[in-house]
Amino acid sequence: MQKSLKWIPLVAALSLPAAAAISPPGGLARGMAAPAGVEPAFALSAAGVQIYQCSSLGADGWGWTYVAPDVTLYEGTRTIGTHKVPDLWESISDRSSVTAVPRVNQQAGSGNMPWQLMRAAPLNGTGMFAGVTHVQRVNTAGGVPAPTGCGPGNVGAENRVPFRAEYYFYKRAGAG
Repeated sequence: MQKSLKWIPLVAALSLPAAAAISPPGGLARGMAAPAGVEPAFALSAAGVQIYQCSSLGADGWGWTYVAPDVTLYEGTRTIGTHKVPDLWESISDRSSVTAVPRVNQQAGSGNMPWQLMRAAPLNGTGMFAGVTHVQRVNTAGGVPAPTGCGPGNVGAENRVPFRAEYYFYKRAGAG
C-alpha cells in the first residue's frame, strides 16, 4: 500500500492542465516585435481610462496634458492587476510589479493610444511579474482626448478618456 502512495503526487501533477503557449500579437510594424531570446509569458486585457488635465502650453495655447492611467488588468473576466501609475503594472494577488520604459511606438489610428514595445524591469524577485523583460501594448482603443474642450476657463479640469488594450508580458525564453 505504501509503495502505491508515493505515485500520487506524480499522478496529480500530470493531471493538471499544461500552460498554453502564447503567440506574439499580429499586425506589428517593423521594430515592434520583442527581441530574440524572449517569449510572451502571459497576456492581459486592460480596461479603464487615461487621465488628462487641462493645462497652459505656453505659446501653443491650451491643451490636455497626460497625468496617469486608471486601468484594471484582466485575465478573461478575472481581475488580475492594476495600471494606475504611468509605466507601472501591479498584481493584486501577490503585489509584484514591473516598470517599463517605452522603446518603440506604432500608430493605432485617430483617437487611439499608440501600440508600444517597452523594456521592463520587475520590482520584485518573486510573483507574477518576476522575470518580465518586455511589455507590449497592442490592440488599443481610445485613450486620446479630443483636441478641443481645454482653455483658460477650465485650467486644471480633468478629462477621463475611456481606454482598452492588450498587454503582453515577455520573459526570457524557457523561463515561463
